Amino acid sequence: GIVQNEVLMDLDYKEDSGAETDMNLVMAEGGGLIEIQGTAEQRPFQREQLDRMLDLGGVAIGKINELQRQVLEG
Repeated sequence: GIVQNEVLMDLDYKEDSGAETDMNLVMAEGGGLIEIQGTAEQRPFQREQLDRMLDLGGVAIGKINELQRQVLEG
């Protein structure tokens, strides 16, 4: 999401409740997009901010996928 004009990931309650933009992102392994849900809560967000949210979300989801793979492989 966007808080105080800054793109952040995994917002806590305080950040989420005051977010300028709320974004939910689901990606498949390999980066394919499954779901994008974004809402401008206070004012429209810019294309550059959307690109940044997608880029950061993709990196985070890739790390989560890798951790899950490590746990499943033992």
